[in-house]
Amino acid sequence: MKEFNNSSHINKNQLFTFTNIKDEFQKEKTNIIHLSSGSKNVDSILGKGFQSKCMYLVFGSNKTGKTQLCHQLCIQAYKSNLSTIYFDTENTFRPERIKQFANSHNLNFNKILKSVLISKIMSNNALDLKLNTLDKTIKKSKINLLLIDSINNYYRLEQGDDKISYEKVKKHFLNILEKLNTLTRDFNLITIATAQISPVFNKSSIIQEKPVGNQFLNQFFSEYLYLSYKEKDFGYIHLINSSHLPEKKLLYRLTDKGLEDYKI
Repeated sequence: MKEFNNSSHINKNQLFTFTNIKDEFQKEKTNIIHLSSGSKNVDSILGKGFQSKCMYLVFGSNKTGKTQLCHQLCIQAYKSNLSTIYFDTENTFRPERIKQFANSHNLNFNKILKSVLISKIMSNNALDLKLNTLDKTIKKSKINLLLIDSINNYYRLEQGDDKISYEKVKKHFLNILEKLNTLTRDFNLITIATAQISPVFNKSSIIQEKPVGNQFLNQFFSEYLYLSYKEKDFGYIHLINSSHLPEKKLLYRLTDKGLEDYKI
């Protein structure tokens, strides 16, 4: 058997190919955008904050700060000279909340609002159609951040509709998630979606809630952030299911400035 000799079997064409791959890898690495959440604890959990080409799922029960985080990220994106598109499936986007956060940071409310494209989504069909033309919007408005509040609202509603088969609902939802994944990677987007939850009936489980449609969501969202706010003045933000970061749990609190670090 002939032994493989590294140096003698690499020709000039192979060296050129390897160099190209290395250059492309370095180029992709330098193009990564990072966005601070505005909370040191959240940024610490995520490494350097939210980053492009990644899809983040934020889930938890009502009044844990999911939508508040979305509003807060509009402010943070503006501060970083990034543009945002906000898909609102639950009619929870509030300009007055943006104004409140803007005032607390001494920022111009109108300029922030102009940096955010709001799209009211009334069904999964509407979301699907929006995603079909989103590439043009991204190019025209130079979008960097995509927020969806929430990703599984209409999936949950369709599940309870006797007129639609489960297979059709599943196929439609997967198609939406695949399009999101492609757009996130092709256009170097930071994609962050909130999710509605259902209870976990296993009493030994540390996390007693899971995103509706989790069996499909976890195929595309590589980072999960679980919010729990059972105490009066503070809650926990918990990174789970990460593709490259260790599981971590830190304190946070909800204030007029948004989601902030809780200091003991």
